[in-house]
Amino acid sequence: MAELAQGISRLRLGIRSAVGADSAGAETWVHPNLVVSRAHVGAPPDILNPAGQDWGLPPFNPHALRNEAYSGFIDLVRANMRHAGGLRIDHVMGLQHLYWIPEGRAPSQGAYVSYFMDDLIGILALESHRHRCLVVGEDLGTVPEGFRERMEAAGVLSYRVLFFEFDADGAFVQPQDYPPLALATPGSHDLATLRGWWEARDIELKSRHGLYPSADEERGQHKQRAKERVALLQALGAAGLGLPDLDATGPFRPDLADAVHAFLARTRAGLAMVQLDDLTDERDQVNLPGTTDQHPNWRRKQSIGLEELSANPRVQALAHILNSARPSRSSRKSSDVR
Repeated sequence: MAELAQGISRLRLGIRSAVGADSAGAETWVHPNLVVSRAHVGAPPDILNPAGQDWGLPPFNPHALRNEAYSGFIDLVRANMRHAGGLRIDHVMGLQHLYWIPEGRAPSQGAYVSYFMDDLIGILALESHRHRCLVVGEDLGTVPEGFRERMEAAGVLSYRVLFFEFDADGAFVQPQDYPPLALATPGSHDLATLRGWWEARDIELKSRHGLYPSADEERGQHKQRAKERVALLQALGAAGLGLPDLDATGPFRPDLADAVHAFLARTRAGLAMVQLDDLTDERDQVNLPGTTDQHPNWRRKQSIGLEELSANPRVQALAHILNSARPSRSSRKSSDVR
């Protein structure tokens, strides 16, 4: 088994493998037999999205995949791994099951459909070994019991978002409590930016687009966020990164971003990552799950051009924080997907 360091040294490009392709896209046009055109992939109602989610994408037909010896899935994995040292699989629970919503129905009227997980993990393991490409699984949302343990046994890195890592008492877990086989990050493309989270802009955005079933739900979300801001400052203080002059009701500050990234850099997670949107201090998230044409998903430009990033003081500061806190690559070990 290879060391995780070998994968990190080759982590030139992280490519996101999503839950499917658009029904009008080339992939589904070429392989129409592999998808179920009268259903959409989504997610059932949960705490973050009480109305559920419909992602508007046709799901893979698990039996059609198996009947063709998974050639379509293998091609997809190989194409993504060919030029990357790391592959992030969006909604990795899709290896076990996907939430199907019949066309024309509400997200709450869907059901889970099982996939042949052992087959799919075996393919990932083989291609991970062939391409020397580590695999990160986005295991957020409604995670089946025992699923994370199965992914850990397979060598797939868990995707640990700071704002979801609570203990039983509602406190943020400390850096030493993160699992080694994981990627630690403040957020994802589906969530608020760091600044947006602190300012509760994601809650306001969901409210504007009718993603809360009632005004009471929105008020409850704001109350919960107020508690989470307090808990975050307490967690930073317990880790020796406290900001004693910052109140939980105060405005967002750059030193809060510094402390959060220093906190993540100190975790036991094999990888720690900065979101591009946090490097450029964006207020608004780039994608709002549960919307299609209601919100300009993936169309918001970065406030700083790519050619300006390396010389930007904030980018340099965050890079220094992570480089100073992370141990040397050669001292960290893990294994391939297996």
